[in-house]
Amino acid sequence: MKKIYFISGFPRAGNTVLTSILNQNPKIKATAHSILPDVIKQLDDIKKLNIYKNFPDEKSFDNLIQKTFTNYYDQWDADYIIERGDWITPYNLKLLQKYFKNNKIKIVILVRDVLDMLGSMLNVCRRNAEFYINRQYELSDKSKVIFGKKEELSEIIMSRDSYIYTTLYSINHLIKEDTFKDYIFVEYNDLVSKPGSTLKNIYNFFDIKHFKHNFNNIKEFEINGVKYEDSILGGKMHTVKTGKLERQEYQVKVPQRVVDKYSGLEVWRKINNEK
Repeated sequence: MKKIYFISGFPRAGNTVLTSILNQNPKIKATAHSILPDVIKQLDDIKKLNIYKNFPDEKSFDNLIQKTFTNYYDQWDADYIIERGDWITPYNLKLLQKYFKNNKIKIVILVRDVLDMLGSMLNVCRRNAEFYINRQYELSDKSKVIFGKKEELSEIIMSRDSYIYTTLYSINHLIKEDTFKDYIFVEYNDLVSKPGSTLKNIYNFFDIKHFKHNFNNIKEFEINGVKYEDSILGGKMHTVKTGKLERQEYQVKVPQRVVDKYSGLEVWRKINNEK
């Protein structure tokens, strides 16, 4: 049986780079941003319907949900599946703990300096901010947004509905609750500056035999012949610079007022320093 492990964390924190590297290993298939958290949630929500409550065969229905993971990856030719999705939100983590029965749950959480992520997001917005924001965020009145103003774009990107905010909240909750412990944080800077030792730590954590990766030949993310279709997101969100692995610098300066407001939010570093 395939073993399934998990990657979660912030956007613009090396998700596509890491999965592209892991997919060099023929025994591993690392996924794109997964639909399974949404699939599991929607299946679990069926229990709220009267048709289920009328004949609540929980054992059979839970068995159906539990096999979703195995069935989805049944045709994937690999010994290990690295499933990347929003699994660390409090709600999704509870669903994962309830329904995932394949093997022990282990999650790598990708993290990055918050202001670096914000700068990277602003860089994505640089060419067509309005299109990107309209696709990514539900705003009550988009007509009031001044898309050329970096301060306003920054507040939208850091809003309560954003990936950065929800991930930051989830990490805070994970650390505070301290009930799930099978996770490690992987810093973006470590991934791109010392990939060898970083990948070794990930392999050790997942208990997978080490593989010699080529960090000078990173290829665009593709799996089972399928590539990202980023046009629906409003920008090139998953483009990987092919060739040698190196840190990608953003070309947009984050306004000082924004820097002052969002500095020092990296709570996970306190945990890593204590270990």
